[in-house]
Amino acid sequence: MNLRRMKWMLFIVPAVVIGVFETIRHTLLEQVIPLELGNWITACIDAAVIAIITRQLLQRFAATESELNEERAQRIVLQERERLARVLHDQIAQTIFYSGVQVNAAREAATDLPQVAERLEEVRMSLREIDENIRQAIFNLREDGAPDDNLQARFRSYLRRTFTGTAIAWQLNYADDSPDFGLAEQVHMFGILQEAITNIIKHAAASTVLVQVSGPSDDVEWTLVVTDNGRGFTAGTTGGNKFGLELMKTRADEIGAEMIVDAGRQGTTITVKGH
Repeated sequence: MNLRRMKWMLFIVPAVVIGVFETIRHTLLEQVIPLELGNWITACIDAAVIAIITRQLLQRFAATESELNEERAQRIVLQERERLARVLHDQIAQTIFYSGVQVNAAREAATDLPQVAERLEEVRMSLREIDENIRQAIFNLREDGAPDDNLQARFRSYLRRTFTGTAIAWQLNYADDSPDFGLAEQVHMFGILQEAITNIIKHAAASTVLVQVSGPSDDVEWTLVVTDNGRGFTAGTTGGNKFGLELMKTRADEIGAEMIVDAGRQGTTITVKGH
């Protein structure tokens, strides 16, 4: 029923029903229904007719209001993401870049102090890595995507975007029985994947990457596994991976999950188990 037809029915039908009832009441039921009771019956009939006619209209209004609220919430999220991206770029990324320039100048001036120059080079490389991570975060914040994308879609989009133009072959196996992850789990699992892939690209020299998400098994509710065929590492030789591993461990702890790193001279497997 369209809105125009519903509007006319709202004007005409109650009047016709009440008119018919009042006519019957005063001609056939005048001696049966007392005047005061008749007034109450008329009011109830009028209310019932209006409620029946406007039910669909009210349902449509409720659905429209729900859609507007959802669009408003999505717009607020997008605006906040844009604001955060702008803050990261204008206030943090630029400061880190300037700091890197200053450290590089100090390193060049300390050529006669090898130890100082070496430390300054380490600081410069750390600042460069932080700058790259921040710019990646800015890109992620500004990326157009449907707010209701599930974790599988986010994983696939990120892997496709990250490995495009590289020689690394990747595969995502996302089990059908994987649970519907909550917001906190999605945020931290996505962060773990990002950090794992970043480490692979920067340190592993891998040619293949396999990402697997599976559902309940034994005492585990879900499992995230990231595997590569790179050069791996041994205890005490994590190098630039150390901070990334600690960050992933912290993220896993935040959602009550367990992280296991299996690495040798070739290949690394990072397993995160949710309990």
